[in-house]
Amino acid sequence: MKETILGIISGIEKELENLVELQGEMQRVRLEKEIVFQRSKGSILHDFYNCCERVFKKIAVEMNSGYEESEKWHKNLLYQMTIPIKGIRPRVISDELAADLDEFLAFRHLFRNIYGFELKGNRIDYLVGKFERVAEEFRREAQDFLTFLRNDLDES
Repeated sequence: MKETILGIISGIEKELENLVELQGEMQRVRLEKEIVFQRSKGSILHDFYNCCERVFKKIAVEMNSGYEESEKWHKNLLYQMTIPIKGIRPRVISDELAADLDEFLAFRHLFRNIYGFELKGNRIDYLVGKFERVAEEFRREAQDFLTFLRNDLDES
């Protein structure tokens, strides 16, 4: 069990480092309006949700005995992280953060299924405007979960 917890901690810490990189990239392109920068912003928003989902998948596989790969598994995995599992783990993220992340999940799906030149500035600008706040909230809640894991490790 100790190795499992250490693996989860390491995986989450790595994704939080990746998140810092994404935040830096977004700062550099945030105010640019040309299409190439819209594509860049779209890619960063896409990667942001990937980062979050990697954390969720690691937790689901290592602590929840997996996740169901159904048609809506991405959304189900997101909301699974809002539910505490008695005797195993607290919730990973709040309902409010899950609602915010759901918008990034929907964008990621869109981003994967259209051409870059079809990206609409309003949608990207809206999510770019939320990005820093949501990324910081994700980092805070992930750090709280890491604290739980480290305490669990100390007790075992």
